[in-house]
Amino acid sequence: MLLLAGVVGLLVGMVGVGGVLLPPGLVTLGGMSPHAATATSTWAFVFTGVVGTLAYARRGVVPWPMLARLAVGLVPAAFLGARANALLPAPAVLLVLALLTLLVGLQQLVGSPHPGTSRGLGGGPLVAIGAGVGFTCALTGTGGPVLLVPVLLALGVAPVAAVAVSQAAQLPIVVPASVGYLQAGATDVPLGTLLGVLAGAGTVAGAFVAARMHPDRLRQVVALACTAAGAFLVVRTLAGLLG
Repeated sequence: MLLLAGVVGLLVGMVGVGGVLLPPGLVTLGGMSPHAATATSTWAFVFTGVVGTLAYARRGVVPWPMLARLAVGLVPAAFLGARANALLPAPAVLLVLALLTLLVGLQQLVGSPHPGTSRGLGGGPLVAIGAGVGFTCALTGTGGPVLLVPVLLALGVAPVAAVAVSQAAQLPIVVPASVGYLQAGATDVPLGTLLGVLAGAGTVAGAFVAARMHPDRLRQVVALACTAAGAFLVVRTLAGLLG
């Protein structure tokens, strides 16, 4: 689990897609229940959110106005997603997340949308995107970047900006979601803290690597990561539903 946390942090810091691996890893390697794994991984992503935000903010590449609009939807939806975790069929939601991630990854592999078209995104659409991302990621314990990066890429946001804003967007998701999980008593705080520290260190390394990659190469890595994570989630979710 400790090694997994470092790998997850590296992927989160570099391409934003990696948090999807932690909840199933806690179930498989740690023997945790799905609800406890979701809550604990959400707590761990508080640390990657802080580290990732600082790393990309120092580079001056975080689109703060976009983040502010996203946060209006992210915060309340993330709290509701955490409280709904025990009530809604998470596998079905996870399957939607998996298919979206997989399709966007494949789209990026065959041809990128035109970066810069996101300038047409107004406050309303960004608030709606934030609400959908916040609820889904809090419900499944996947942090935020794993869904937000594919959505922003599909809307034409440049890869560096998409990864950067997804780092900062982790906090409006995981902080209110963690409050909801803590109120429900589902979080293993000591384990989540240890995993979060290790994942945070990996995030620093991932941001360092991303800063030295050509934008086209970064887009290719994002595409491969989305495709791999989406395929992994599809197989895992279908296996859970059938088994």
